[in-house]
Amino acid sequence: MKKKSLIKRILTNLDAVICGVTLTLCVILVNANVIFRYFLNNPIKWTDEVVTSLFIWTVFMGSAYAHRKHAHLGVDIVVNLIHGKTRKTIEFVMDIIQILILILLTYISAQYVCNLIWKRGIIFQQVDGVLKYVGQIKYTYTDTLRIPKWYTGVAVPLGFGLSLIYAIYFFLRDRLHLIKAKGTEEPAETEQGGGAY
Repeated sequence: MKKKSLIKRILTNLDAVICGVTLTLCVILVNANVIFRYFLNNPIKWTDEVVTSLFIWTVFMGSAYAHRKHAHLGVDIVVNLIHGKTRKTIEFVMDIIQILILILLTYISAQYVCNLIWKRGIIFQQVDGVLKYVGQIKYTYTDTLRIPKWYTGVAVPLGFGLSLIYAIYFFLRDRLHLIKAKGTEEPAETEQGGGAY
């Protein structure tokens, strides 16, 4: 029973787990490379590439986690001065705008990942004086380790996609009241600290 509870907690907080693991690996690899470079005079050549990839995962998974916990910084001075129906209307409109922007960012970043998986373009070559079609897809790889670039890039649409899911969930729960909030979870209005605005 305890094992199932741990697995459930990990899956529920998968964005936080990924963020924590990638950040920890970043710190370990950067420090290891400093030791190898300055004390052993033999730097690890692939660490920059791996740390950059891990950092991208940390940023976008961390951003989704922060969205879920209402931890993003926001400037809400004007919104706090307004009360009643006007404030609720402004928050409603801002939530709609936020969802639309996240849809756009998720779509654009998904296109970006598709371009990392392959470079589109019809390739022609002159063969015996005749222009012939020789291919269409060229896979893209990293410079040092020669691993597919999309392994790193997929973090971008995943992060934006998770933020979009959370934004829609909070909109349905807090603005339209179509989803009941869990007993342990406070609604967005009562959260301390930053917010979406």
